[in-house]
Amino acid sequence: MKEKDFYKVLLVEDEHFLRQSIVRTIDSLDDAFKVTAQASNGNEALEQLEKDDIQIVITDIQMPVMNGLQLAEHINRQYPDTITIILTGYADFKYAQEALRQHAFEYLLKPVDPEVLHKVLNKAGLKLGQVTMNNEGNEFGNYDAREQVDYLVNYIQEHYMETIDIGELADQMGFTSAYLSKIFKRFTGTTPIKMLTSIRIHNAKKLLKNTNYSIQEIGKKVGYPDQFHFSKTFRKIVGMNPSAFRDIDTLSDTSNH
Repeated sequence: MKEKDFYKVLLVEDEHFLRQSIVRTIDSLDDAFKVTAQASNGNEALEQLEKDDIQIVITDIQMPVMNGLQLAEHINRQYPDTITIILTGYADFKYAQEALRQHAFEYLLKPVDPEVLHKVLNKAGLKLGQVTMNNEGNEFGNYDAREQVDYLVNYIQEHYMETIDIGELADQMGFTSAYLSKIFKRFTGTTPIKMLTSIRIHNAKKLLKNTNYSIQEIGKKVGYPDQFHFSKTFRKIVGMNPSAFRDIDTLSDTSNH
């Protein structure tokens, strides 16, 4: 995301209330994506694309004047680095498949599920990061590599409580896990896995100290749905299991009073 803190999204949907609902959903999901332009048909969308540097277009299929398939074809030809995501109802599913053949990035079924939308946007963000780096040729400049690493750091910080598959993220970016870890370590001094673990354990320690959640609940809240795996990882990093850490902290507070 060069010289900005978010990816610009153009939302193309002829139904006004549905369009506003999707805008509110995107605004509530992630600061990395912001709807900066809206349109009710393909012609209006092309006008918006001429005016601004849009990275992601989310478009309905069935619209007047110019439909989503025609728009996707124009975008692929005129703005090859812009990602197109198709909105479709079940009745339009065959059109969505056609849109994918015309280089649309992904499709979303209406009504839009916020969790699915978030995953698709994150996938698009990773793809855009890859495009940025590829535009520099085979030798990645330090600035672009730094941007990519910063994006991954932010992603880990914001999603550590979820299941994160570093291998899958690397694959979406067109890298091997080994190469991704290499450029990540060059700028952060650690690997994505170690950073993820560190953030999870740091937040677990805060919850153990400041809440009455059970060990199992805390594990789930920091990305470890399996309590045994959580306790084992915590002990490896901290040197004691979560219960012992909580007990020591409680004793320390008691002695200070």
